[in-house]
Amino acid sequence: MLAWVDLIHHSNLKLMTMNSNTSLLRRASIAFSITGLGYMAFGFPFWFLGAQDEPIKGKVILPFLFLRDELFPAELNFWIGFISIAAMFIGLYSLRKIAEPTGFERRNRFYFPMSGAVFYLLGTWMPMPFAPMGAFLTGLGMIIVGLASIKAKVWTGWKRYIPLIVGCFPFVFMFPLVILTGARPPAMIGLWGFPWIAMGVAAWQSARDRV
Repeated sequence: MLAWVDLIHHSNLKLMTMNSNTSLLRRASIAFSITGLGYMAFGFPFWFLGAQDEPIKGKVILPFLFLRDELFPAELNFWIGFISIAAMFIGLYSLRKIAEPTGFERRNRFYFPMSGAVFYLLGTWMPMPFAPMGAFLTGLGMIIVGLASIKAKVWTGWKRYIPLIVGCFPFVFMFPLVILTGARPPAMIGLWGFPWIAMGVAAWQSARDRV
């Protein structure tokens, strides 16, 4: 009788864990989709409306620190960036919690892109130096997570390569333009939204695979 009770208890715990993991995957999927849409919303005026990148109004506090004049401006771009980066952190935290797609042995790899997201968030108020640091750490962190994903094979098929694609994008398409032109490439930054949306699709598909 006790054996049956233990078996039922173990089965219930396993089912609860599966349900929790599925919920976290879906939360990550929604969060990454918000991040991707935010990047695309940022890039849209530069793609189709001929917008020009305008300098942010602020002041230099130190030689390496630039502070925005308004902490919570009424500008749409500010809130798009803030929500997008906050969603990125939520998605990364959710995946780290269930160790997907890195496996539990390598789930601490998520601390790298999570740190990048924090720097990126600080960059909404202090564009220099936190915005470029955030982009660099996020990209590098996702490369580290992507390599762990490929090795762990927790996600199957095309899905396990998506984190690496997310991480490689800024190093292939964004940072070289910064080096060549000395300015950020807003149109190319907006295109980073597509890999993030693919990350959201991969997380959602992984949740469906569990079900």
